[in-house]
Amino acid sequence: MLNTALAVLKKDGSIVENSFQVLSEDGQIPAGDVVITTAQLDLLNQIQGKKALYITVDDSPEAHEFPLNQLDTIFIEFAGFNDGRGYSFAALLRRQGFQGELRAVGDIFKDVLNYLKRSGFDSFVIKEGKDIEEAAEGLKDFTHPYQASTAVTQASYQTGA
Repeated sequence: MLNTALAVLKKDGSIVENSFQVLSEDGQIPAGDVVITTAQLDLLNQIQGKKALYITVDDSPEAHEFPLNQLDTIFIEFAGFNDGRGYSFAALLRRQGFQGELRAVGDIFKDVLNYLKRSGFDSFVIKEGKDIEEAAEGLKDFTHPYQASTAVTQASYQTGA
């Protein structure tokens, strides 16, 4: 599951510490910000801090109903580079009205950051073993996208930029 010790890269390029914790092995809910799985959704009302949901490729927002208005953050897992369902999940969640933070976790590295950002992600947990500072440079690869996206409602050719 989630390595909460890894730093978080924000879409503006800043690097912050992760504030979310997972449930303890005995199922106790820690104080503060907590991330739960879809199987633990019944515990959502017991969390005192910020509430986050961790979804995997088996938890499609198209097939499941999530309490989006009760969540501050949704972690979307990318199990491997060759699986792009997380991009679709982000776009679906934004279309369903989720206004909170979308965080990409799993097989996340420099070359995919721009695409993740354009799909609606706000933050990223870079794959363990990869340099987060170097990865942050990937957010600067494209400054004027040609296509509109979840993150860019008008492309540069539409705005005259």
